[in-house]
Amino acid sequence: MTSLPLIRISPSEFQFSESRTGYISRLRLTNLQGQAVGFKFKTNAPHKFLVRPVVCSLTAKGMAVDVVVKSTSPIADVDRFLIQTVALAAEEADGLDSAKWRMLDPSRIMEDLIHCTAGRRRSSISSQDSASPPGSPTLVTVSHVYDSYMPAQNHRSDEKRDERLANALAKRFYAVVPGIDLNDWSWLEFALFAAACFIVGIILPVIRYIVS
Repeated sequence: MTSLPLIRISPSEFQFSESRTGYISRLRLTNLQGQAVGFKFKTNAPHKFLVRPVVCSLTAKGMAVDVVVKSTSPIADVDRFLIQTVALAAEEADGLDSAKWRMLDPSRIMEDLIHCTAGRRRSSISSQDSASPPGSPTLVTVSHVYDSYMPAQNHRSDEKRDERLANALAKRFYAVVPGIDLNDWSWLEFALFAAACFIVGIILPVIRYIVS
């Protein structure tokens, strides 16, 4: 059974615009429940963004807060945030901070992904338990967004792409210079060979021009 939404998130994504000091975006979070609701933000680029407030409680229905996010770096397509929300008892909501948040039962916490754009707008969404609003993108798990293996996996993909490019270049050179298998060369040898070809390609026309 799906529980009722805890908060309304409007707009449904961080829409960044340029400012004199970098980039800035705002969200408004509104309590939809007749009890206190807490939220906490996480991001896959913590070194890049300044979020205020990161952790907060909305103690009454209809209570709202504006969340401001700032960055000094351009916004990338991979930038995203995770918002965690939870229904709170009055004593839990009082003075809610990161330390008190860590003491909450993780099974009570609901999660939604919030993407980052440069001005494109969507309608507002509501944080809820297991089902996403109709038409909203499928949410991925936190581990998929924040696992440390993700950068390493991307690095391996870049290495494979570079290797395929090197092999393609080697085959092209081999077709021009038969008898030389560049696949067995190191990157240094390949770079030296390419530099030599480049220099010869410049020097020969100059010599031909001088001689003529």
